[in-house]
Amino acid sequence: MKKKRGSFYLSLILIFCLLCVIVPAMPAGAVDSNELLQMFTRLDTVNNGNWFKDANNDNAQLAWGESYVMDAYLTMYEATGDTNYLDKFIAHGKGVLAQRDISRGVTDYRGLSLPAWRNGSYTLNGKYAIFAAHTGMITYPMAKFAAIVTRTSSLQKYLSDRDLFLQAAKDAVAVHDDEWVDEGSTGYYKFRNDMPYKQAGAKLPFNQYLAMARTELMIYNSTGETQYQDRAKKMLQHFKNNLALDQGANSYNWRYSLDNSSYEDTGHAIIDIDAAYQGYAAGVVFNATDMDRFANTGAKKVIKSDGSIADDIMGGGATQYPWFIGLWSAYGQFAPVITDTAYKKLSATTSGGATGLLAAAMLNKANAQPGYRIGGIQPPPPVDNPPAGELVKNGDFSQGKAEWTGADVVIKTETNGNKYGSAKYGWYFYQYVPVEAGAKYTLSARSRKGNAVTEARIAYFFYDAAGKQLSSGSILYKHKGAGWEQIPAQTVAAPAGAAKIQIKLLVNGGTGTHDFDDVSMKKV
Repeated sequence: MKKKRGSFYLSLILIFCLLCVIVPAMPAGAVDSNELLQMFTRLDTVNNGNWFKDANNDNAQLAWGESYVMDAYLTMYEATGDTNYLDKFIAHGKGVLAQRDISRGVTDYRGLSLPAWRNGSYTLNGKYAIFAAHTGMITYPMAKFAAIVTRTSSLQKYLSDRDLFLQAAKDAVAVHDDEWVDEGSTGYYKFRNDMPYKQAGAKLPFNQYLAMARTELMIYNSTGETQYQDRAKKMLQHFKNNLALDQGANSYNWRYSLDNSSYEDTGHAIIDIDAAYQGYAAGVVFNATDMDRFANTGAKKVIKSDGSIADDIMGGGATQYPWFIGLWSAYGQFAPVITDTAYKKLSATTSGGATGLLAAAMLNKANAQPGYRIGGIQPPPPVDNPPAGELVKNGDFSQGKAEWTGADVVIKTETNGNKYGSAKYGWYFYQYVPVEAGAKYTLSARSRKGNAVTEARIAYFFYDAAGKQLSSGSILYKHKGAGWEQIPAQTVAAPAGAAKIQIKLLVNGGTGTHDFDDVSMKKV
């Protein structure tokens, strides 16, 4: 937070310690997953694994400590499919819920006891206030958990926990409704005018309102309630509008806030770049060109020529927390030096605190998802004209990844030269196809059983021209044998106002993959 920006690092110093040794870079291919799992386990030891779940947020331990821990457990579930990590998240999350003001019976400077977490380390005159940045940081893992459970049919036993954390996130976000500023196509949060804070009435810095944007995007992913998507989209657009392009490096530069001339520091930038990536993954505001530019910021500026990690996004100084580069791991698919460097820094880290734990989790996830290791995105080759009436482009994958989008896209080739898609559980293997409102279409594909135990799944989502989701559905197919099988065509109807359909290929939860080929959609 801007008032005590240095105290963000001071709190890290009190929590973290670092021991560096010389280690090799991450191999060009994926490393042994057991090695990275051991890396995470080695770091997951603070307070016997309890971390800060039983602390309150009066000194920001939940916002700048425990929030990263909760996110780390969810990220490890995404990397491994091991539900023990979800159980650990739940134990920590319930501890954090018990520290809400309304649960503790404490109040903020207005005398209100609310379903959020007050803080007294950034305020004036010994008073307490609830900061939107803290709310966003703490509730992001809760909303993310809800989104994971909602989209995964094999996690039905977690529905009651999903509802608990989802409602908690919504309740906490609502505490800041009166701080929202809507400017039409953009928006952001501000500090309350009467807040006991030296920047009362000012716009929140980028990282602080983007913490809220991540939470609201995840609430939308779980509920489909468009008011959350609308706010997230406006915040992401506000941030994008304030990015500056460095033509020489093809990278992005940005300030800490509109009211501060300093460039964003590496510690807070990890929130900014994650929010941008989440927007890209959801198809909101940010695109592949933006990802290349953020990746170049990490690869060419944050990672310095001497191998150290800069203290700001312009390459200034050197941070005391070199594992921060691991929090850029999603961008390794655009610039592999990021994951190579993250591997090196995390291998040298014996005690990276909460951010180090999340960095290790993100590296595990990057290693488990081949899309994170492919390097910079290249322009796709031209696609042959599809058969008459066929609306899916490159549905037979003969042109490789052309027309297919997302970090989960993996194309393989059989011994006979046939190319096909290999899909895991994830939402980032997709293609948009224009549709006519009210028209009906048949949707089908061929599939071959892989090592996943759940069904092959084709998920589809209809959107209007403005990008608002209108309806969705899925086609599930249980394989009968080991060879290629035809998924029976299913008729889907484009609702009123629909302009496009998003077709996603995946397995229906859990680990492993299934193969897809000849994806087809034709108008009835």
